[in-house]
Amino acid sequence: MSVARGAIAIAIVSLGFAAIAQQSGETVPRQMQGAGAPAGLQPAPTRPPVDESALRYFASQGDTRRVDAEVARLRALYPEWTPPTDLSQSPGSALPQTDPAVDALWQLYADGKVAEIRAAIAERQAADPNWKPPAELLVALDQSEARRRLTNASDSSQWRTVLAIATETPTLLTCANVDVLWRVAEAFAKTNQIPRARDVYTYTLTNCANPTERLGTLQKAVALLPDAQIAELLKFERRTGDTPDDFSPIRDELARRRVERASVDGKTIAAPDDLAIVERLAENPADSGNALILGYYNYHHKSPEKALEWFKLALDRNAGPKAAEGYALTLRNLNRFVEAEAFAFDWRDKAKENMQVYLDVATALLSQDPPPRLDPRVITRVIQAVTAQRFVNGAQALGWYSYNTGQFRSARDWFLKALAWNAEDEPSAYGAALSTQRLNDRAGFNAIVTKWRPRSPRIADLADGRVTAPASGRRSAGPDATTETTAAMTAPSPIAMPSSGLPAPMTTTAPATAFPQDQPDSAARRAEATRMAQADAPPPVEPLRPSAALRRMEEPARFEQTAPAEALPAARRPAARAAEARGTGRANRGCTVTRNPTSLAPGAALTLGWCLMELNRPMEAASAFDEAVKRGEGQTREEAAYGKTLAYLRKDLTAEAAVAAAEAPQSADRRRELNASILSQRALGAYREGRWMEVILALGERSRVVPEQTDLMLLRGWSYFKLGRYNDAERIFRSVQRTGYSDEANVGLNAVLERTQNIRQ
Repeated sequence: MSVARGAIAIAIVSLGFAAIAQQSGETVPRQMQGAGAPAGLQPAPTRPPVDESALRYFASQGDTRRVDAEVARLRALYPEWTPPTDLSQSPGSALPQTDPAVDALWQLYADGKVAEIRAAIAERQAADPNWKPPAELLVALDQSEARRRLTNASDSSQWRTVLAIATETPTLLTCANVDVLWRVAEAFAKTNQIPRARDVYTYTLTNCANPTERLGTLQKAVALLPDAQIAELLKFERRTGDTPDDFSPIRDELARRRVERASVDGKTIAAPDDLAIVERLAENPADSGNALILGYYNYHHKSPEKALEWFKLALDRNAGPKAAEGYALTLRNLNRFVEAEAFAFDWRDKAKENMQVYLDVATALLSQDPPPRLDPRVITRVIQAVTAQRFVNGAQALGWYSYNTGQFRSARDWFLKALAWNAEDEPSAYGAALSTQRLNDRAGFNAIVTKWRPRSPRIADLADGRVTAPASGRRSAGPDATTETTAAMTAPSPIAMPSSGLPAPMTTTAPATAFPQDQPDSAARRAEATRMAQADAPPPVEPLRPSAALRRMEEPARFEQTAPAEALPAARRPAARAAEARGTGRANRGCTVTRNPTSLAPGAALTLGWCLMELNRPMEAASAFDEAVKRGEGQTREEAAYGKTLAYLRKDLTAEAAVAAAEAPQSADRRRELNASILSQRALGAYREGRWMEVILALGERSRVVPEQTDLMLLRGWSYFKLGRYNDAERIFRSVQRTGYSDEANVGLNAVLERTQNIRQ
């Protein structure tokens, strides 16, 4: 029988025992004192007698494990000792006569009954004071008790105690006690002594031969050491001999860890070999963790189709709420909002994160452009979840969904509910102001304006008439938008404001054309809305401090529209051409701008209008052009309608500009030019007022007329971002990036990346 390599941990002594002693407050073990002294100062070595009775007893019992452990212990105590050769003979042939009582004690030791041994020794010494137990037995008992104390300390995470016991009992640190070595290494790692932990693992891999224990050593190290040090330990793999190592599971684990880190960071790209390893591991039908890792890796690296497949596989293998979270988020990124909402609803109560995902998906569903027609049951459960969680963004989404489907009363109530949950939320206040104005509730509108005018320029603009409330997102989408009556016929089921938990059905509000004559809300209705808002008022919430990219997004650079070409070619501007022929040019010389346009002939009124435009007096120019439209004919009437449209556009009055453009027939090129300008103005106005869906609708109409400009593409990208449609926003920003506007596009891309990472976190 070959004797196991169980020598005392000489490498640990030289590399780590000083650290153990410092950590535990003890001196260096007595056995190690003088280990590094010069040869001339070393005491003369003396070989103490070695008690081999325990070794021979275990050999007689055929207990090879105990024989190996005893050999390791004796060599630890007596480095110059060598095992007797007669251990290879039959157990009984070479054994001297022994005391049967001592044999019984050794049998108890073999059975691990330390307390019984102590009791038996005390009993015998009481009966025979001259009897002494074998010294080797006492040492073995002390060692066994020390091992038990060290194990208990390790299980209780008392790492300093582990190191102290290892210092006091260095004979434990042998290959016969690999578990003790693992626990000492862990104690070093847990006390921030990573190099010492690595030294223990290195010693074990260098000196211990059992392949299972060697693999276990690396598995322990993987949980505590950085990858670079694990790679160094892999060099100790033994590929030849009777018992070669197989460290491939460790290499697989390192690859899995690298892919897992990349699965939560869209900027980190995993190596193809690592991905191939994890995909191979995921083929195991009992494995769900690696499928989940691959799902999130593909989700964060813009491969939603692959991500969906991996999340589905993880769900089939019972991966639980985390897989469901990824599956719902991926459906949302694929714009499969209805499926995403239905799936996320089923998982909403499984974990806190799943409820948040459901709310985000439901908000994205309501924020589609144009508003979708939804099953009333879907609306009901969205309302219940938003109300139960007091989710401000969800209440806003319900408000805009109601507003854009012509349900202004419900919209107003939802915006007020959002304000009740966050009294400082300006977007909710703006929505409440718009919907209240559409309801012709002057008292309610004035109350909102009084409170928010100092803090919200757009509410102040709304109150001062600088902007007007659109009938709905759908109606203000473009010149070909449907009438309110048609919209009402195709609108989704009304969204009701819940007053006591569950929504009550409400009828759709009157068409937009009847709003100026609508009766204002009753005092009781307004009082009820105020009561509900005050009843749910939340405690103060500290505002978030967004990163630089998000702060820049919240106040984006001003998007300058390409102003309509007002200087027409001479062939299209007969009055200007005549003026140039007279030497006056396009300046206002020769123009009498103080005259009343009603007293002028149509041609003169047209000329006056262009002069006033040159002086940047567009509203006066509009009056002059209006006279030319009313009384002029043919080319004069066409030119006047064109000028009147440009005058209104200069003042951002897009609705009036659209009407003016239709007052006289225009050429195809001019119609295209005016439509593009009107839609640009409409998109800019909607963006300033935070009506993100209207921005996208207007720009969509404009892109069908003329190619989209880079600045308006940025406008579209930020609108998608505000609606939570991050995939669409990223697509637009990357398109802008390819046109050369990398700085502005990079701001958008960084904001998208940060927002999607916050959602996952």
